[in-house]
Amino acid sequence: MRYSRRLSEQYGLSVRMAKKYIKDGMVALDGIVTTKDLDSDEGFLELTAETKRPDVTPADYIVKEFDHIVFFDKPAFMHTDLQKPDDPITMTDVIMAYSNEFSFISRLDYTTDGVIAAVRDDFFVFETRKVYLAHVEGKIEKPFVMDNLIDADKRRKVRVLEKPGGYKTTFTPVSFENGLTLVRAEMENASRHQLRAYLAHKGHPILGDELYGGTAADRIMLHCKETYVNRFPGISCLTDNFIITTKK
Repeated sequence: MRYSRRLSEQYGLSVRMAKKYIKDGMVALDGIVTTKDLDSDEGFLELTAETKRPDVTPADYIVKEFDHIVFFDKPAFMHTDLQKPDDPITMTDVIMAYSNEFSFISRLDYTTDGVIAAVRDDFFVFETRKVYLAHVEGKIEKPFVMDNLIDADKRRKVRVLEKPGGYKTTFTPVSFENGLTLVRAEMENASRHQLRAYLAHKGHPILGDELYGGTAADRIMLHCKETYVNRFPGISCLTDNFIITTKK
């Protein structure tokens, strides 16, 4: 296993950040600094940077617990994965404080809130489904379905292709007020930025999503309302607050 992967699992870092620490000389193997991301399980790896993390109470974030599945609510303005040792509390801190036998199988962007799922490491996931809500610009008159392929290769901003074969997503308008449609999106799987790119492609960027042409706002107005794993439900407790956010 590569050093970056070992560090990722050991410290709850993203693999990208682990690679950066190795390159910057902030990782030691058996006490000796290494700057190469080698493929080896030998030796003891450690970060030379301070890694003490804030205390966290997992119960503050738990939505629903089952024997092998746990659903958590991630607030807006919180990372799912630890990006650097001095980050404020992340959802990685929450799951590590909860149990070292569980891992997240879903993630949300920094300003996106809502429910995410973690499963026991030996648990087989055969089915997932997610329901999102988004405040989007303009009026959506009727439901529509998209399954366009997404080109996300080495792109900060993904590109929607004019051909089918992507993950099917169903969009349904819920309400319209002050030039914004509250839209419901349902899918089984998704590519990176799929919802954001699909909605922008249809001419209805999410409020706050400036990367995809949306009007500036305090955050990207996207929320994960429901997550299902093997048909076990996780329903967010943050939905009501999200729905009324744009009315404040």
